[in-house]
Amino acid sequence: MLHRILFSSIPADSLWRDAGFLRLFLASTLSALGTAVSMMALPLTAVSLLHASATEMGILAACELLPFITIGLPAGVWIDRASKKRLAVLFNFIAAAGLTLVPIGFETGFLSMGVLYVVGFIVSSTEAIGGSATQVLVTLLVGRERLVVANSKLSAASSVAQVCGPALAALLIAAVGAPLAVSVDAVSFVIAGLLIGSIRLREVIVSHAGASVLAQIREGLLLVWRTPMLRGLVGVVAVWILLSDSFKALYVLHAARNLHLSEAAIGLINTLGALGGLAGAPLAHFMELRFGIRNALVAGVALAAAGYLLYVLPQPDWYFVALAAGLALFVFSAGSTLYVVNYLSLRLAVTPDGMLGRMVTSMRFATILPGPLGTIAIGHAADRFGLTPAFVGMGLACLLMSACAARWLPRQTARAGC
Repeated sequence: MLHRILFSSIPADSLWRDAGFLRLFLASTLSALGTAVSMMALPLTAVSLLHASATEMGILAACELLPFITIGLPAGVWIDRASKKRLAVLFNFIAAAGLTLVPIGFETGFLSMGVLYVVGFIVSSTEAIGGSATQVLVTLLVGRERLVVANSKLSAASSVAQVCGPALAALLIAAVGAPLAVSVDAVSFVIAGLLIGSIRLREVIVSHAGASVLAQIREGLLLVWRTPMLRGLVGVVAVWILLSDSFKALYVLHAARNLHLSEAAIGLINTLGALGGLAGAPLAHFMELRFGIRNALVAGVALAAAGYLLYVLPQPDWYFVALAAGLALFVFSAGSTLYVVNYLSLRLAVTPDGMLGRMVTSMRFATILPGPLGTIAIGHAADRFGLTPAFVGMGLACLLMSACAARWLPRQTARAGC
């Protein structure tokens, strides 16, 4: 009875009445919860157990970017030719299998940074294909006019999971150790795959009879080049990915070695960061309605730049250190969500249905191309000059990029639904 009352209070056009979206929402929430555990457990495994340097953490970040520039382009052709739902299910299962190498390696004694590099490559390979297919699946489920709303809800779900994830990670790491805690992420990918597989969706596969894979890859790259909005986004997003991936690779190292924070304190600052992502989800929708999707994206980049700079502010004692670091992650995550929600919606809004898969993978290829060498270079610079100068440099570069984005991006296409 209560369920019926609550359901009847939901507007008829709400996404919460869409069974397919609800299952995708739940799948995304569960996989985000598992990923939040891994985001703490994997770096701690590298830093505390394997004694990784900043350069090695940069290499790990590079391994996680490589799939997008090696298999990404042909993956786009595959996505446009195949069922997006089936690809999303398959690669959720493959991600789960890849993650199990960490606890198995720990238990059998062969865990090393090399194994973490392989795991990073495998899991990112599944994101390059299955994750791209899932992005297209969102468009097919909700339609273009509701993309910002859908992406805001999915982002909020991810942030809620990331609020709970650090606390869960801290408990698991204390109980079984960081390597075994990664098993939670593997289980979450399996459940997510099953949920997506249960979605009822009639997909129309566009025929590409007679077209070669290379010809279709070329079509995807030309689409990005010839569409002013997509072309303008490439430079902005390339710098964003380089900086944000470097930050995510190094912030745990800085927290453990320079700020002398415990695993519990690192879990706390991760939770504060996730709360920032949660705050950024409704902010993304509000900013898009109030100022337009393009301007909301630019504001997100500027806000994230402030997070980089706040992360290295000196504090008098450990309590304020943890609080300031958590505030920095809060600001960074809020800016990231504001940027990501509007970026994902904007690029899908300007792309024809039959090109969605190739657009996603072509954009990923073009924007991630500088990433692997860039993250290694930033990691090496942090080893040579220190982590604090590295974070300051990243913050200033991100601030400069927000100013460039305000000039580069076309002013037409103000809303995702146009």
